[in-house]
Amino acid sequence: MNKMGLKDKLEDDELDLSLMQLTDIPVKDIEKLGNKVLKLNVSHNLLTLVPGNLPLLTHLTAIDLSKNKIKELPENFGQLVKLRSLDLYCNEIEKLPVSFAQLKSLKWLDLKENPLVPELAKAAGPCITKMDCEQAAKRVVARLQSIESQLFQERKKRLEAEEKIRRQKEKEEEAERERLRAEKKLAKEKRREEARLRDLESKDQLEGDKNNVQINGMPSPKKGPIKNGRLHDSENSGSTAGFSCFGFLLKLMMLVSFCAVATGVFLLWVYTDGKMDSESIKRAVPIIQRDVETNLLAMGKKSEKFYKDVEKSARPYVKQTLKTVGDAYKEASVKANQGYNWVEDNYGDSLRHGYSEARIHLLQAWQATKLWALEAWQVTKHLSLIAWEKVYELYQELLPTLVRFWLQVEPYFEKVGRHFNAMVREAVTAIQTNLPVYIEWVNVTWEKIYAIVHQYIIQLVA
Repeated sequence: MNKMGLKDKLEDDELDLSLMQLTDIPVKDIEKLGNKVLKLNVSHNLLTLVPGNLPLLTHLTAIDLSKNKIKELPENFGQLVKLRSLDLYCNEIEKLPVSFAQLKSLKWLDLKENPLVPELAKAAGPCITKMDCEQAAKRVVARLQSIESQLFQERKKRLEAEEKIRRQKEKEEEAERERLRAEKKLAKEKRREEARLRDLESKDQLEGDKNNVQINGMPSPKKGPIKNGRLHDSENSGSTAGFSCFGFLLKLMMLVSFCAVATGVFLLWVYTDGKMDSESIKRAVPIIQRDVETNLLAMGKKSEKFYKDVEKSARPYVKQTLKTVGDAYKEASVKANQGYNWVEDNYGDSLRHGYSEARIHLLQAWQATKLWALEAWQVTKHLSLIAWEKVYELYQELLPTLVRFWLQVEPYFEKVGRHFNAMVREAVTAIQTNLPVYIEWVNVTWEKIYAIVHQYIIQLVA
């Protein structure tokens, strides 16, 4: 049946499709008519079921399904939250869906001539008069609400029982894991003891290599005692215990200071053509000062001009953007409120019920995910311990070779260190000779830069 055919059956707000030998309700065609249809009459047809998409027509206030062969209603029938009148007279219905408890607006219900279960038949009553049908609606909805509550309690108890079983299982698994950890710990201690004995044997061999090196004229490093199977430097073991934040900051400050001094020395070397004597430095300092001041003033003027140009060109766009964003926010707030009110009026109860169901499923999923994550962590931890033991064994095997290599290359490092120290002492001597002039120039330049920046900030604030 098309849309034009349905319009012919629409009178006021009631769509009359009775006595048409229908075997199915044309829900999609009815949906196209929109909110014009508030009452639906499909009585005296050949219907055996109600389609599951009929409850999506939540604006319906009255439905007449009498004189059909309907055996059951869809499980989501409770979505018709605005339904006030429902006629199910003379069908083959035995039970009603639990969602029927959500029809809180239902004021009239007729369930006569249906093979209802005794409990439901008692709640429906005879429905002979209008008052009987009104009482039937109240009692049936109340009865279904009671059943829904009972089902919820049963589901809750079932979940609690499952949770209890799961926790008991977790305790048993944790006890088993604890037993395995104890066994692994004992095995690990055994391997450490074996490694310590191997290190003691390696020590004797290293001492022999050390004596051979001393005989050949090579100095030997001062070594401390063996601790936990490893050689320790008796003088530096405390200082190299770990990396501290203070040490890092101190090194960073030293690096910055060195760079500043190196920059000054480089400028003096360039402006004195590499002579670096006292007279050349005295002549170069005023020139360096003048060049630096000129460059700084030029950079300041360019920055000020760039800032003013950007501010002038961007101000209209910023104002327009702020105005557009403000208007859009106000309009979005109004639309959001309207959408919230519409959703609350049409789907509020359904969404709350769906939220409660989703919350239960999410709790179950969370418990399962937590259990899986715990098992994955245990497996990862076990594999990591195995990998660490392998790395440690490899380290123990390579340690004698590394020590012998260091004994051979240590004299060359000492030679390079002495040469580097000599170069540093020469550079320090040159800086100490000429540094007072350079320091005075830095102080004067810094005071001028501070005065320029301070005056510029005052102008911007004003």
